[in-house]
Formats: sequence, C-alpha cells, structure tokens
Amino acid sequence: MKLLPIVALISVILLGSLFVYVVEDVPAFGDPYSPPNRYINLSIGIDAEGLESSLDAGVLPAELRTKIEEIGYTKENAFPSLEEGKYEIERKEGEGEEGWDVLIMKEELYYPGLEKFYFIKEDGEKLWVYRYSIPVRWQEKCEEEMTTPNMVTAGLADYRGYDTLGETAVIYTAAVSVILLLRRRGKL
Repeated sequence: MKLLPIVALISVILLGSLFVYVVEDVPAFGDPYSPPNRYINLSIGIDAEGLESSLDAGVLPAELRTKIEEIGYTKENAFPSLEEGKYEIERKEGEGEEGWDVLIMKEELYYPGLEKFYFIKEDGEKLWVYRYSIPVRWQEKCEEEMTTPNMVTAGLADYRGYDTLGETAVIYTAAVSVILLLRRRGKL
C-alpha cells in the first residue's frame, strides 16, 4: 500500500475525532443561557471571604477592581471605567444563576443608559468574574436602539452595517469577476 493513502486515512480519522470532540462542547442550538452566548469567563478568581457584603452594599471590592484592570479592562483600552459612582451593582437571582451584575453607568463609552458589563458569581470559596457577551446586549437593546425587532437584522444591518456593506462589495466583485471570466472563455 502506498504511503499517501495511509497518511490521508490517518488525517481523516484525526480530523473526524477532533470534530466529534469539539461538537460535544457546543451548546444546544438557541440556548440563550449557554456560556458562549451569555458570559465570557475572565479567569479572575478571588477569595470570597468578606467580599459578598461589599457587593451586596453596591461596592465593587478593590481586589476585584484591581484584577479587572490588570488584565487590560481599563478606560484607555476602550472599556468602561470602574471608578466609584460610575457603576451600580445589583444582586441577581433566578435563571439558574445567582451572583451580582455590574452595570456601567450612563454616558460611559457612549452607552445611553445602564449596561450590564460584568457578572460576578460565587463558586465555593471564590468569586469569579465574567464579562457579558455581545449577544446579550444585542438581545436586550436592539429594538430600543435600532427599532429593529429582529436581533439578526439589527446585528447585520445596523450594528455592523459597514462590515455588511464591505462583505457585500466583496461578493459582488467576485460574482462580476466570475461572469467576466466565463464570458471570455465562451468566445475562445
């Protein structure tokens, strides 16, 4: 047996195994509470001892603020500021999740109102910080901001309008190029 078919067979088996491994981690279709659609774990874990009372009082503990800023979530990097008075903390209960929402205050980074930005969850003896993902914002704000009831249309036509325009231009250029090439070939 030749070497090339053996290498191809091994490659197909490895890629198929990788595909099955990846598909097992994909959340159920349409699940709005799946981690990729809801939260992004920032891998910030701090001992929870004594910090829950600060969060319940609406104060973001200095340890959490420092850790968030250490990984680059600062105003200089286009993230909302965590200065006192620029955010609110609300206890969140229900939806299978208990923790605290950190809402960024009005007019911070051009947001028109309070925005969910971080979610803090107690797990065991640690507090873990999560960042709300973009689909959460689109789902909750697209009709209010864009008067578009469909979240997908709001994403493609409004929030990402220039991207969509650029993608359409590329597809149009490719289609015209193919038509011109086929037309030319027919004359030969």
